[in-house]
Formats: sequence, structure tokens, C-alpha cells
Amino acid sequence: VLRITTRKSPCGEGSKTWDRYEMKIHKRLIDLHSPAEIVKQLTSINLESGVECEVTLAL
Repeated sequence: VLRITTRKSPCGEGSKTWDRYEMKIHKRLIDLHSPAEIVKQLTSINLESGVECEVTLAL
């Protein structure tokens, strides 16, 4: 979880009010032992925008 707390006032004067922002990052690791054809099918799947997928092959 990435958390950032910042002052609302741009000049730093006035009441001490704060904005809090939070970004949650979800990661999954899947270890597959499968034929090359299955790996090709998995890497050809269309993902929604904002979703990233990284594939690493180990021989």
C-alpha cells in the first residue's frame, strides 16, 4: 500500500488540513509447468486497460 499525506493549502498557511491518498497494488505470482502451446494461449489473452502482466520463461 502506497500512502501519501499532503497539506490541502498550496501556500502552507491557514488551517492545518490534510488530504490523504492511498494506492493499493495487487500482485499475483503463478508458477506453471506446462507445454509451450498452453503458454502461448495464456499470453494471447486480452487484458483490461490498467492491468499489466509480465511473463518470464525459465528453461
